[in-house]
Amino acid sequence: MKLSSAIISTALSCALLLLLLPLQATAAEDDKAKLADLKSAISTLEKQLNKRDKDKNNLVAELKKNEIAASASSRKIRLLNRKINTRRGKLAELDKQQRQLKIDLKKQNSAVREQLAAAYKMGAQEPIKLLLNQEDPQQLARLFKYYNYVLDARNEKIAQYMTDVEQLTAVQADVIEETRLLDSAKAELEKDQQQLLASNQRRQTTLKQLNASLQSDKSKLDKLLKQRSELEQLLKNVRSVVKRMALKTPPGGQSFASQKGLLRWPLKGKVAHSFGSQRSGSLRWDGWLIGAKIGEPVTAVHDGQVIFSNYMRGFGLLIILNHGDGYMSLYAHNEELLKDTGDLVLSNETIARAGDTGGLDKPALYFEIRKKGQPADPKKWLGKR
Repeated sequence: MKLSSAIISTALSCALLLLLLPLQATAAEDDKAKLADLKSAISTLEKQLNKRDKDKNNLVAELKKNEIAASASSRKIRLLNRKINTRRGKLAELDKQQRQLKIDLKKQNSAVREQLAAAYKMGAQEPIKLLLNQEDPQQLARLFKYYNYVLDARNEKIAQYMTDVEQLTAVQADVIEETRLLDSAKAELEKDQQQLLASNQRRQTTLKQLNASLQSDKSKLDKLLKQRSELEQLLKNVRSVVKRMALKTPPGGQSFASQKGLLRWPLKGKVAHSFGSQRSGSLRWDGWLIGAKIGEPVTAVHDGQVIFSNYMRGFGLLIILNHGDGYMSLYAHNEELLKDTGDLVLSNETIARAGDTGGLDKPALYFEIRKKGQPADPKKWLGKR
């Protein structure tokens, strides 16, 4: 009876699993379709931004071109430095192995020479001599056993010696190859550093010309108002896409709203401009401008999904996260974006590297929190540093 119940229970479990598998597959396909729709919608928005930029001032387009080129070079340099450090570590380990093998071989040299000399003296006739010279079978058996033991030990030493010689040869070849790869990476790094320097010099020239064309306070205010308007339009479109698609957020276990006053800072810099402070004329800051170092990691303040990751005029390399329930966070003026549209990110995960794109004269991060499209004061949301 118990066996029958167990069989029935197992059968029910298997049947339930078979029923759930199609549902899980359908859910996965649905998520994939939503992600594809999101990327398509954001791609359309990005094309509109690119088209708009082409219609604007040539200096603005040139600044964007130079900043994107500099960002690409910075990324290559960072990855190359990581590769160089890895190769240096591997080369150091190979060098250590090489030194140890040479020490082992030096110790084995005299022992192996003695073993080879003894083997030569004994020759192939030694077992026959032992057989002819002994009359006691038990003593003969012991001698043969001892002889085989000595022979095995000798062969083992010689075999280990040959193995170490082969290993040393292989390690030496690896050292030569790793050295070549390291030199190649260093040459590539130097080339990319020169390209970055050239891009930054062009950027500085363009930025000076652009700032010279905005001498009056009115022209500066007009520029900022246009940038604000364009950001609001982007956020409106993004919110529309997110609302329509009911995107999922990562299973962090806590809602964005429940973390009010406890959120981590995106980076630990000094706040240069706070929420609500005057920016230009009647225009006020909708977020914080936080001082940063070039390349400093920028982290997500909460779990979310990337809904925009691209260049935007006035904001440079911009990344926007959707946190669900109408909450979003924005991170602008980055040197490099490390996440793409559709990526899920966790709280405190690095999503970008701070920079000065978007026309800043020194590196900083512009950070905003939005609730249903409306700016919220980060001071009320972020915890203590």
